[in-house]
This record gives sequence, C-alpha cells and structure tokens, in this order.
Amino acid sequence: MALHFLTSSNESIDVVVTCDSSVEATEEQRNDYLNSGSLDDLGNVGEDATKFKLKALSPSEREEAEVRAGAYTRSELGRLLWVEAPTEPKERAVWHHGLTDDEREAMSDYNAYLQRVYIEMIIGSLTHINGEEATMSMVNNIRPDSNRIQTISELVMHIQRISLLGIEGKSL
Repeated sequence: MALHFLTSSNESIDVVVTCDSSVEATEEQRNDYLNSGSLDDLGNVGEDATKFKLKALSPSEREEAEVRAGAYTRSELGRLLWVEAPTEPKERAVWHHGLTDDEREAMSDYNAYLQRVYIEMIIGSLTHINGEEATMSMVNNIRPDSNRIQTISELVMHIQRISLLGIEGKSL
C-alpha cells in the first residue's frame, strides 16, 4: 500500500450522501464510494441529488475542532474504555454490562465528545449545499432523523478521508 499525503487544505470536493432518494446504488457501490469519494464508484446519481461541498481540513483546523469539542476536558477513562471495548456486538454488550456506573458514565461522556468533534469537523469543512453557503443548522434540519444521522456520518467519513489523504493523494 502506498503512503498518501495531504496535498492542500484549500482543496474541496462535491459529495452526495447514499441515503438521498436520488441515489440508486448497490451496497457494494455504496461501500466503494464511501471509501473512494469518487462519484464514479456510485451507481446512478440523479440530477436532483443534494450536493455537499467539503473542504479539506488542515492539521491545525482538525486540532481546533477537537479543542472546541472539549479535547482538554474529555474523559480519559472514557477514551481508554472506548479503545479497549470489544468490536463484536454481543461481546461488547456483555463487556459493557460489566462496567461500573462510573465507567459507563465515562464512556458516555467520551461518546458525547466524539459526536461534538464530528459536528465541529462539519462546521469547519462544509462550505456549500447545492451551491448555497451552508450552515450546520441546514444539516440539523434534515429529516427523518435517520437520514440526518447518516448524512453526518458520511460527511465526517469524507472529511476525514480528504483531510488525511488529500483529494487524490500523493503516492510515495
């Protein structure tokens, strides 16, 4: 696997979200698209699909998003528990059941911190929706809630990818 480097934090890309009713794709196409960010990997994207313009975040912009979200006050116990938590759902449920109340609260606090980081990343990266200047309140108004949550998740995936690798990346 080649190493990739951020080419510029001035770069931006247009993305759609896979829960958009104007997007028709197989599960494999959706996965390929979410990994690559290339609309060519997605099935049929209708002309009326909502287009989100995202700019790459520089390392300092990513750090500022984490600080605004509470990086200096987040639960370190929660972070450690988050890292060591099992990934298999049933095993994770049993593991979580065995935590003390303080440990569960720490996990909850850390999860809330991560959600705030994701929102701050979107605030710093999302510039336009369908050609209009975008705000986080526009994203928060997406309904139903399941589409709003999926939109936030997919936007964060794209932001992380372009902020870490650049739009096309640079192979070494």
